[in-house]
Amino acid sequence: MRRARLSGFAGVLISALAIALAGSAIAYFSANGTGNAAAAVSKLTAPVISTATPAAGGAVTLNWGAVTAPGEGSVTYYVTRDGGKPSGNCPDQEAPTTVTTCVDGSVPIGEHTYVVTAVWHTLETSGSAKTAKVTVGVVTSFTVSATATSIVAGGSSNLTITAKDEKGSTVTTYTGSHSLVFNGASAAPGGTKPTVTNSSGTATNFGTATAITFTSGVSTVNNTTRNGQVKLYQAGTANIVATEGSITTPSPPAIAVSSTTASKFVLAAASATPTAGALDELTTTAQDTYGNTATTYTGAHNLVFSGASASPAGNNPTVSDSTGADIVFGAGTALEFTAGVAKAGEGGGGGMKLYKTGSTAVKATEGSITTPTAVTVNVAASAATKLVLSSSTTTPVAATGFNLTTTAQDVFGNTATGYTGSKNITFAGATASPAGTLPTVVNAAGTAVNFGTATALTFSNGVATPASSKNGFTKLNKVETASVSATDGTISTAATISLTVSTGAANRVALLEVTATPGTVSTACYFTCPITGLGNSGTVKAKAAITDSVGNIISNLAAKTITVTATAGTTVTGSPLTTAASGSAISTTEFTATAPATGSFSHTITAASTGYTSATSAVSK
Repeated sequence: MRRARLSGFAGVLISALAIALAGSAIAYFSANGTGNAAAAVSKLTAPVISTATPAAGGAVTLNWGAVTAPGEGSVTYYVTRDGGKPSGNCPDQEAPTTVTTCVDGSVPIGEHTYVVTAVWHTLETSGSAKTAKVTVGVVTSFTVSATATSIVAGGSSNLTITAKDEKGSTVTTYTGSHSLVFNGASAAPGGTKPTVTNSSGTATNFGTATAITFTSGVSTVNNTTRNGQVKLYQAGTANIVATEGSITTPSPPAIAVSSTTASKFVLAAASATPTAGALDELTTTAQDTYGNTATTYTGAHNLVFSGASASPAGNNPTVSDSTGADIVFGAGTALEFTAGVAKAGEGGGGGMKLYKTGSTAVKATEGSITTPTAVTVNVAASAATKLVLSSSTTTPVAATGFNLTTTAQDVFGNTATGYTGSKNITFAGATASPAGTLPTVVNAAGTAVNFGTATALTFSNGVATPASSKNGFTKLNKVETASVSATDGTISTAATISLTVSTGAANRVALLEVTATPGTVSTACYFTCPITGLGNSGTVKAKAAITDSVGNIISNLAAKTITVTATAGTTVTGSPLTTAASGSAISTTEFTATAPATGSFSHTITAASTGYTSATSAVSK
């Protein structure tokens, strides 16, 4: 091709004639003015492509001869492939350069026509076409093969990776280091990731760019760096895919990975919150070091279970063996494994029963095979079947309050946390004091309720806890060993609580062994003693004692003097009285009070001792 371009100047007629002569471009110029002048003739020779050499990988190397410039300035060139733009580093029409060689890249398989055009100023001359036939194209895919297609977890296989063009030919120009990303295998259940060794000998995780060295389109494993050795850890089938950009592996090789030998157990419970005494089915899985199920662990195996304790009532935790027999924790339990798994629901054994409430971490062991991570279950109490009493003291003082805690328990002795809210509890087992004061329990509202009467207590998570002298604050008044029990009408205390009550501090004077002749002595005769129908000159006889505030007679108190007086008209003999210096503080003698000889009367007899509340007896006719 030949081209001539015209230019002109103001006021001057310029004509240009381009004459094509056998591969050259000629131009001459003339001008008429005040004189004659002739321009030099310019000739631009067409470039000749000397070689168009195809190579594997869709590359064509072009070489052409340089063209001498007709005048000042350099000659530049551009290349066309099949009439269009080339690729690689070949110059195109939009940006011609002075090079005389280039490599066209990404050339499709087939025969292609190349033309080089020389450019000088406004002149362009194209040379003769040259053809090149590409038989091996650019890399479009990888083929990957593995030396071992069946390995155990943690084992390796050597990969051979070949770069292929669209027709399946090996692209031998694909050489040197390439950054490939491998996929198609997953991390083991234990988290160990699959790797491929790069060209430097470093194991690189799948999914991460891995430098692999290719020679003539092929990468192979060598003994030094392992350039493409894969290690797999998850049991199953891995389909290994190598990728670089858009180049991938259409038909990945399959590598079957099997588990290694069992190194640990993993336990799973059907319920994480079983009820005490209820069946909770375990699934026991033998795993290899990478967390794969160890499928070769099969048949009968004796495992020892641990981590659970006996209930408060002494019920030991158990796991059933493959025959259905319940075996206590700590003893060998025969389980039947199938492909590494023993399921309680499928006859393999493992029906667990726990009896103590709370969080329990259960493990299993067979020789060196252990359970690194226990299965944790939170055992809940069953329904309440009994009440249990506990006291802040087992030796309360008469008339002095103490805390009596009431706990609802299930059949295994666990606190029955579902027993909650207000419950009417009736207490028994303690009696009235000598002065007639009954034992009491303060209810949740703060009212003291006598033993034998329903007492409303508030339970929280199975326990009625006394607080602020309420909700179980108790007073026992008679010196005795009381066996206290409780019931809500449905459940009761299985065992009483024994409380030994001691006397309180010396506080009062009491009248004992009171007789009236004639006359009637009230049944309520202790600190006060009403007597009716006492005749004229009738007599009242009695002893006196020092007691605590509720009438329990004090023991081993130093001898005390008790003075007996009466309303004028009634005479008293035998006063003062003196209590015994040891033993019970009862007077060793009695007094006699004689009523007036005539007339009606209403008199008071008083027995007094310094520092104590006096006892009185109202007598009348």
